[in-house]
Amino acid sequence: MNQILIEVLEKIRPDENESKKIETLAQNLIDKVNAVEGLSFEPLIVGSVAKGTNLKGADIDLFIKFNTETDLKENGLKIARKVLPEGKELYAQHPYLRGEIEGVGIDVVPCYSINDSSKPISAVDRTPFHTQWVNENISGKEDEVRLSKQFLKGAGAYGANAAIGGFSGYLVEILCIKYGGFKKLVNQLSQWKPPVVLGEIEKAPDSAIMLPDPVDPNRNVAAGVTLKGLGAAVLASKAFLQKPTIDFFFPKNKVRNSKGCITTVILPRPKGSEETVLPWLQKQGRKIYNAISDFEPIAWNANLGNDCFIVLETSTTELPPIVPHKGPAPWDDGAIDFLKKYPDAAMGGERLEVGKPPRHSNIEEVVLELLPEAKVHSELIDGAQPVQRVPWLD
Repeated sequence: MNQILIEVLEKIRPDENESKKIETLAQNLIDKVNAVEGLSFEPLIVGSVAKGTNLKGADIDLFIKFNTETDLKENGLKIARKVLPEGKELYAQHPYLRGEIEGVGIDVVPCYSINDSSKPISAVDRTPFHTQWVNENISGKEDEVRLSKQFLKGAGAYGANAAIGGFSGYLVEILCIKYGGFKKLVNQLSQWKPPVVLGEIEKAPDSAIMLPDPVDPNRNVAAGVTLKGLGAAVLASKAFLQKPTIDFFFPKNKVRNSKGCITTVILPRPKGSEETVLPWLQKQGRKIYNAISDFEPIAWNANLGNDCFIVLETSTTELPPIVPHKGPAPWDDGAIDFLKKYPDAAMGGERLEVGKPPRHSNIEEVVLELLPEAKVHSELIDGAQPVQRVPWLD
């Protein structure tokens, strides 16, 4: 295993030239902000570059801290625009600019300067505290974090955005610090079963993983990890410990052969960024998937292009004229009423059961009842992505 990890680090750790370039660019950005006159603000490099845990090709995150009376959308972005004139204006829970300088991605993010990290005003005000905490605690484990990030990336479980529902970079850093490095973290992951409770948080919503943020004990730093993201990490960890290979870090593209009928649902793409549209699309996908239980669903996938796509994989797309309809058990309330409504019902095991015409005879009818604006195709169409195979599997 050790030789594999050495090879991986050679591939993912920025070389001396890239590190110098990043360092120079970061300092130039700081100097640009300091040269702007007017409002009171403070520039700060945060994120993986500031912590030394960045992989090759990482973006630079420049935060500009303003006093709490500042309008971040108006004045914050105005200052950010002086630093990144061609930057694209984006919104997640906060306004920021995204652009590129000399081939390096740059995010310029206005935030508020706060004294108490447990009382943020905007969604990103804790981030400078995150950078400080990691730098104070990482103790030479930067490469351990890099290995962990790349491993989770290969597993399809790295990234807290809605498309992945995986581990954020900050969460990976906390876990590496907590467990002492990559090998120990993988051993832990291989044993996890949801819910994974790594600390108590009062009034926190249920989550696959519960871990208090070191700089804000009332925040679950792992709230973005979905059961799917956790599952991908657990599976990869179990398999890696059985047979370590470099493919776990750099999986090859592998085609998954569908095992059922494919249906593609197309929806008009709403306005907004991927960070806001994709959660909405995934919600529609879950709604449809739950509604087509009679068609024996196998899997589904959602992706964005010029339109929104939901791909369904089911055992069938058409139902017979008569399908089973289960009723209550004889001792349940409503049993007699069910018999009166369906006098031909019989005992099917412990419950009354009757055959009746299905409410919808095909998947398209179900989809259009839920989403009248949708277009439904009985195949995989251009732009839609099929359900993915586990990426590292031999």
